[in-house]
Formats: sequence, C-alpha cells, structure tokens
Amino acid sequence: MSYNLLDLIVDGDNVYCRQHRLETCKDCDYDFKPLNTLHKSLIPIKGNIPPPNYINQNLSNQITKLKEEGNTYHKSQNYSEAIKLYSSAIEMAFQRPFWEPHESTEQEVSVCLSNRSLSYIFLEQWVNAYVDAEWGIRIKPDYSKAYFRKGKALMGMKRYEEAVHAFEIGLEFEPKNESFINALEEARKLAGITDLE
Repeated sequence: MSYNLLDLIVDGDNVYCRQHRLETCKDCDYDFKPLNTLHKSLIPIKGNIPPPNYINQNLSNQITKLKEEGNTYHKSQNYSEAIKLYSSAIEMAFQRPFWEPHESTEQEVSVCLSNRSLSYIFLEQWVNAYVDAEWGIRIKPDYSKAYFRKGKALMGMKRYEEAVHAFEIGLEFEPKNESFINALEEARKLAGITDLE
C-alpha cells in the first residue's frame, strides 16, 4: 500500500493546499473543506463527547425565534421580511453538528420551508413557492401543509392536474380538512376533471 504525501499548510483553524493557499484546489486535486467543516463543528465541544441524542437547545431556541419572527412578519403581510427570517432559520438548522439527531433538522427545515412557501404564495412567486413546498415534502413526506402549499403553487402556475394530485395526497393525511376539500374541488374544476365516466 502506498501513500501520497499532501503538501498542505495549517493556518489558524483551517487546512489549505500550500502552493495555492486554497481550501478546495482543483490544480492540486485537494478538497479540505469537509475536514475544515468537521474541525469547526468539534471546536465548541472542547474535546467532550456529546451524550447520545444530544440537541443544542440554544440553537433550537434561535431557530424557533427566527421562525416565530417570520410568522409575525407574515401575519402583518410583510412577506419579504418573513422570507428572509425563514431563510435564516433554515440556514441555521442546517448548521447542526453531524452528531445531533437528524429528526430535529428535518422538523425545523420542513416547517420553515412550508412557511416560506406560503409567503411566496402571497407574493405570487409560484415557482419559489413550489420549490419550497416540494423540498418540504422530500424532507418530511407526511407533512400535510407542504402538500397544500404545493397544490396552491401549482394552481398559481396553472398546472391544475398536478395540483389535484398534491391536494389528494394531502387529504390522505387530513381527510376532513375543509381547506383541502375546497382546494381539491376548485383544482378539479379548473382541470376539467369530473366524476362522470
């Protein structure tokens, strides 16, 4: 087995290629970014191994605060500011260290994506609304609100048959939800779908 020596330099908390002083260097075929990211994530614990299922409550509180501020702006119809706050909450949630349970990140991100999707709907930015709702579903496939927002975004894009499908899936999770029932009925009409054979 042979090993290649890496020509690297350590500067502060980061490792770089010595020749070009780059974290990711195509010329030298080095990518130190994962190593530097891991190192940075380990600094706060100061060598202490976190207990199983440890969740950084301070980070959770910050994410919740951003989300709630976003909700406040959304309710006051300042959708652009709400979008900024939801985006910050999403970014912060993705900064959770790798040893924390992924369910926390999934919950936080899917809710913030769904909320941001709703703000985009009110701004009639249909594609952005659709993308956020779709990613919310991919992260948390049983999150009914994301299906509703996906359906609304598709309606805005005049993709009525796809909207019908999104509302139908959402109704499977909330069969008595009046908003889903009404939205599905509207989408079916616009898609020209009738129950008659």
